[in-house]
Amino acid sequence: MCRRLAVGWWSITGVSVSLEDPSRLRQRCEQLAKTLPIPQPFSAEAFVTALVEHRGRRIELVGMAAKRDTPCGMFVETPDADYVFYASNTTRLHQEHIIAHEIGHLLCGHKGTSALHESVAALLMKNLSAKLISRVLGRTVYSEAEEAEAEMLASVILIRGGRARPAHPVNPELAGGIDRLGSIFG
Repeated sequence: MCRRLAVGWWSITGVSVSLEDPSRLRQRCEQLAKTLPIPQPFSAEAFVTALVEHRGRRIELVGMAAKRDTPCGMFVETPDADYVFYASNTTRLHQEHIIAHEIGHLLCGHKGTSALHESVAALLMKNLSAKLISRVLGRTVYSEAEEAEAEMLASVILIRGGRARPAHPVNPELAGGIDRLGSIFG
């Protein structure tokens, strides 16, 4: 499966983010999420459609077969549209989380720092060298604080969309075992 690598593109609306108290981070993400058109029940496609209308800017979802040395997701801003790449070879819930995470970077205006992972370049443009793509496109890697913010916003979006709750009630015969597992793994 894909490895965790934070990549994205320079944002027009960048904000300064620093590591902070998780409760303050969650509160800020909750405030932002209140302004978003989050569908219930949640689906990434419906969310993106509503977000396009809300922002007035096109967003394209692009599934890709992620490998061990490639990121699970990334977004690319172009003059005409924003592209969210996500691992298509994982569970639906994981895909939706990846998409929400990348959109989190977009909505939070994260800037990142320049870098390009060669495997990412290979996924984007198979006929061009990673060096050329890096020079032309200027990839970014996000800070820990930006990653934490995008991750928190993705979680809040999915919770507000109802995706964080079990789709089916838990069998009462299994509830005790599930509770014990939860206490073991936190």
